[in-house]
Amino acid sequence: MCNLVRFGVGVLMALGAVSAGAQTAEPSAESPTAPVWRCGNTYSHQPCASGQTVPTQDARTPEQREQAQVQQQRLNALLDARDQERAAQAAQEQQRAAAVYREPKRLLALQQREAKKAKRAAEKAHAARHKHRLQQTRERRVVIPPSPDAAP
Repeated sequence: MCNLVRFGVGVLMALGAVSAGAQTAEPSAESPTAPVWRCGNTYSHQPCASGQTVPTQDARTPEQREQAQVQQQRLNALLDARDQERAAQAAQEQQRAAAVYREPKRLLALQQREAKKAKRAAEKAHAARHKHRLQQTRERRVVIPPSPDAAP
């Protein structure tokens, strides 16, 4: 009886090893992918106690797969172009920052000149608006002649 139990345990162990080897082996030509098991919220290629297999076959037609691949290539090209554009913008910003860091006096002088120009333009505009007032005050000026009684 003891030999029979040992034999049964040995057979079970051999079957377990064979089935484990079949699960970890590469997929055969009949099934191109290994089964995927859903165990709760996780997915695995190894079965679990309360797990269920999930179908993983691609249901798209070859034309649909080709269209998706073309679309993905287009998207990748757009993403690459955007990345290059952002890199160029970042390089320009770094150059501007370096120029500001290296030449703060020159930039300060430039800003002061621009401020003076703006002030002069504002003064001219103000004077142009009030030009008629200046003309009126000039016209009203009365020149008082020197008094004849004054001694030279």
